[in-house]
Amino acid sequence: MATSLKERFLGHPWRLAAAAVVILILVFVLLSRNGASGAGTISAYETAVVDSGPVTQSVATSGSVRPLVTVQVGSELSGRVEELFADFNSEVTAGELIARIDPQTFRTRVEAARAERDVASATLDVRKAEVDRARALHAQRKSDLDRLTGLGPEGGVAAIELDAARAQFQAAEADIKAARAQTVNAAALVKQREAALKQAEVDFERTEIRSPINGVVILRSVDVGQTVAASLQAPVLFEIAQDLSLIQIEADVNEADIGSVKKDNRVTFSVDAYPDRKFLGRVETVRLSPTELQNVVTYTVIIHAKNPNKILYPGMTATVEIVTGAREETLRAPNASIRFRPAGAEASAAAGGGGRGGRGGGGQLDELAKTLGLSSEQSAQLQTRMRELFAGGQSRGQANNTGDRRKRMESIFKSVLTDVQWEQYQTLQRSNVRTGTVWVLTDEGKAEQRRVRLGLTDNTHTEIVGGDLVAGEAVIVSENRPAS
Repeated sequence: MATSLKERFLGHPWRLAAAAVVILILVFVLLSRNGASGAGTISAYETAVVDSGPVTQSVATSGSVRPLVTVQVGSELSGRVEELFADFNSEVTAGELIARIDPQTFRTRVEAARAERDVASATLDVRKAEVDRARALHAQRKSDLDRLTGLGPEGGVAAIELDAARAQFQAAEADIKAARAQTVNAAALVKQREAALKQAEVDFERTEIRSPINGVVILRSVDVGQTVAASLQAPVLFEIAQDLSLIQIEADVNEADIGSVKKDNRVTFSVDAYPDRKFLGRVETVRLSPTELQNVVTYTVIIHAKNPNKILYPGMTATVEIVTGAREETLRAPNASIRFRPAGAEASAAAGGGGRGGRGGGGQLDELAKTLGLSSEQSAQLQTRMRELFAGGQSRGQANNTGDRRKRMESIFKSVLTDVQWEQYQTLQRSNVRTGTVWVLTDEGKAEQRRVRLGLTDNTHTEIVGGDLVAGEAVIVSENRPAS
């Protein structure tokens, strides 16, 4: 029978191959079961080495490229556009003629106003002559009165004749006053006509639209022959950007990041037109006016930058990175090690990556209690209320709004701390130092917890500014637990 079995397999090679495959499968299954039975309780840690190197902390956002100064040039007059002397991208200088409104109507008004002024001037001359005539008549009447008065009754002057001379003298005085008043009125009329003439001349000058600044025309809104109406507001004819060799970016920064953005912070940005090129700028100012959209509060940050060869155009979208802190050489650990928690470790109800100023877990609250000198009763109140705060958000099955949660946390601390402790806590809040936890792999292969103080952070590393951690130690970044 052995011979027949050997002949059966040798005579049919495919049967021999199939038997070999079955044997290999059985061996693999047995080895897998044996390995799984002993690997269910073994954890394999992935580690990274704590080293020294640069850490650059930044805030990422976006914004629009704008000219530093943009002036809208309009027309204060209504009329037909007769000529245009500038177009899109035209470089203009201050005072340069860029457009003209049909001046015929306004030239006519100037001529009419000048004629009215001349008439008023002639009338003033007539009134002045009348004053001179009234004065002469007044002098004659006074002479007659004095002569008759000197003769008196002895000279044969009747009383009625003397009274008539006196009345004529008084009438001459009244004529002088009237002539003077008419002269003043005529002089005022001359000034009025002169003002009207100046207004007409100003309107005539305004038919020539001139550039108020040195710059580049980035918008032209009219064409030759178009009629503009300036009844309610000045229609915009041109928009001129001043010196496009310097530009600004208006970037919106979230309220959670705005506290670290300061004037003169270094900025790098790029635009889609030049994806492989980085441009440099600096923060000029942070506008205090907030913008709220769908419960998200942002602040506008103005960034100034040079525009080499004027290759950046107004309206481009810039991807901005604001450098809020940098260390050239510092002790640092991978960000994954800061977030790592071993399986089975009791996570604090307030855990969240090491909140600023002790807003994190129970261990962080203990450290904060020592820093601020809290009593045991204060510490207990903080532990309880913070646990309720975070547990409440989890029970609703949704993440708390960051801004709302921060306000509620500040309210809790303010109600528990004294005035002095609250000032110290706010100082810690404004500082860049946070607390956190890392896990180090010991020589025995066990995970050991270390408390550290954290500084700046970037996309890959976090600065270690204090705590029980030194360069060269292996920190755990992840844990692999095979399924049993």
